[in-house]
Formats: sequence, C-alpha cells, structure tokens
Amino acid sequence: MRYLFIIMITASILLGQKALQSNSIFKNKIGIDAGLFANYGNSGFEVDGFFEVQTRGGIFVETYGITQWNLNSTIINTSVGITNELSSNITMGGGYSNYFEINNGILHELFIGASSNFIAGALYVGINSDLPINYFGLVNLNELFTTFLDATITTTMSNELDQFGFDIFLNLSKTFESGLTVGYIISSERYEDKEELKFSKDGYSKNYVIPVISQGLFNTIFIGWNFR
Repeated sequence: MRYLFIIMITASILLGQKALQSNSIFKNKIGIDAGLFANYGNSGFEVDGFFEVQTRGGIFVETYGITQWNLNSTIINTSVGITNELSSNITMGGGYSNYFEINNGILHELFIGASSNFIAGALYVGINSDLPINYFGLVNLNELFTTFLDATITTTMSNELDQFGFDIFLNLSKTFESGLTVGYIISSERYEDKEELKFSKDGYSKNYVIPVISQGLFNTIFIGWNFR
C-alpha cells in the first residue's frame, strides 16, 4: 500500500509543476508538451519531467518520471487513453496507466475522468491487485479568480494500511514566455510512520513496532522549463 501512496503524491506534484498544463484527461488539446524540473522540499532534491502527445482524434500518450537526486528512488508513470468533448465545457476520458518504481515493481490501472469548467476528477482501479478504487481531483483557481500566478488545488483520496484518507496540494507557479517555470507547493500529505506498542502478560513484556499513517505539512519549491 505504501507503493500506491507514493504514486498518488507524485502524480499530484507533477500536475502542479506542469503549470496548469493539465493532464490530457482533463483538457482535450492537440499537440506535444514537455517539461523538466528540479525540486527542493522536505524530501530533499528531486528531478522530474513529463512528455505528452495528443492527436486530433483525442488519443493521448503521457509519460512522467521523478527521481531523487541520489537516485535512491525513481518512479515512471505512462498513460495511454482517449478524450472526447461531450459539450463546449465538458470533456471525458479514460484509458490505461502503469506506475513503475525501481526495486518495487509495477502497478497497472484503468482510469476514467471528466472535467467541467474549473473542476476535474478521475478514479483509478488496479488491474492486477486487490487495491480499492482511488480518487483524484483538481480545481483550477485561475478560472475563478484573476491572479498573477497559475494556481490549482489538487487532492488524492485512497486507502493506506486499511485507513481511508486524503492528500491536498496548493500549487502556485509562473511560466514565462521563454518557458522558464518557477513555483511553490504547500501540501498536507500522509506519510508512513512507525508506532511502538508494548505487550505484557504474566510478567513477560515485548515491544512491537507497527507501521501507521500520519499526516504532515510539506513544502516544495521548483524551477524548470516547459518545452512547447
């Protein structure tokens, strides 16, 4: 379950760093988009990037990757799907996605999502596992307010260690005409922690350490380029 937990967080951070170039499932667009970023936050230095292509017929292919500076952890996500405009302000899409983490295997999922005006949402279902349905949501604040910065709120909801919870991210960024992008993310995220329990009976005692899910506040700053 920790594997999926890391993946959901990574997806949200990447969406923030794309500076509102939203996932193709949320925005039916044609062309090629790519970006490369360096990040610093509670987890130290990380490097990530994305590459996406969408055809005139709505078929899209997206690849995201993120790695820690010391290469201790690397995650690659690839999605293939199709979007369709149901009306002038409603787009739906779906497809297949896989998440590969070095030394931790691969997760296969099917997803479906939709966007309308300033909100978007999606749900993901694991193909080869007993994982429950997981949810993702996005609110584009620039559609509600006139701001100097690009701003979104993203959230993920999932079960971790049999406990349902959420992560929420406020993403602020600015992309200049040159493609240079700078930004900041403040988030309330779950993370895997440890709790020590003591068992005593008939004069015998033993301490146990069990994994638990805790919630904390995290900060990330990033700089990079959007190649368009």
